[in-house]
Amino acid sequence: MMRVIDPSENIFNAVDVVVEYGFAAIEGTKTIADPICERVIKALKPYEGVKAVRSYQNVTNRGYLYLVVDIERYDLTGEELRTKVDELDRLDPG
Repeated sequence: MMRVIDPSENIFNAVDVVVEYGFAAIEGTKTIADPICERVIKALKPYEGVKAVRSYQNVTNRGYLYLVVDIERYDLTGEELRTKVDELDRLDPG
């Protein structure tokens, strides 16, 4: 099940989510979430067919979420990713 990743979790929880769903949403401020995103991106390097980048999206319930996105699966500016992140925020409001 897709859910927002807490910064205190093992980063491989986020890695698994990116591999399965194409993106992971990380909760927390920029100071907290940025290093987690970078660690997840580094941990994804060995995975073939995954090209992960860090992103950010404003959302209704949490205000914002930091993302690690597989750009082989999602266009960062596309409506599909925005819709999926908004739906995740709606279903897991924090």
